[in-house]
Amino acid sequence: MGGLALAVVGCVSPGQTIPLSATAASVPPPEKLRSPLRVAVVPFEDIRADKASIGRYQHYMESVVDRLVPVQESAADQITTFVVDYLKLAGFEVTRVPSVEAVAPGSADVVLTGQIEAYWSEAVARFFRTELKATNRLVIKLANAADSSKVRATVGGEGTSTEVFFDLADLEQLNSESLGQSLARFLADVTVVNQSLKPKG
Repeated sequence: MGGLALAVVGCVSPGQTIPLSATAASVPPPEKLRSPLRVAVVPFEDIRADKASIGRYQHYMESVVDRLVPVQESAADQITTFVVDYLKLAGFEVTRVPSVEAVAPGSADVVLTGQIEAYWSEAVARFFRTELKATNRLVIKLANAADSSKVRATVGGEGTSTEVFFDLADLEQLNSESLGQSLARFLADVTVVNQSLKPKG
């Protein structure tokens, strides 16, 4: 059995490299804030071991695996863009800045930074079906200007579906919905207090 397993693994060959997108506009919109804040978003840090890939498509009976990569320049860039767009949908006044040092004094109520601990989407072809899965885990950090307080939260999202035929658009939608879950969970746990974002409770 061990020899057979090694033989099967050895036959797997790399396939195409396929860009996979994530779009905040395609997920359920968040509830609008009654007291919008000015938020400066710094690009997320990707701390995954493999920063180039964000998923795979395993073909059926072909022993071929396609590699999925971000449509944007990197996973960090793709997720940062998603976060910016999602916060805008929630009613925040959002500015994307290259670094914490680039935030001008008095220009933002909150500075948001973060890390990508996990970000993966995959499609695995089975007999007469393709199983889709998307997952992510993000660390989100806030620095409030009003009182210099800090907030840290780890949130995650995951989605699965089964399709008769593989369509990249279905996996992209699942990827977007999973990221939307993470941001929705984060916003559900914070509230606006004195021009700051604070944990609820």
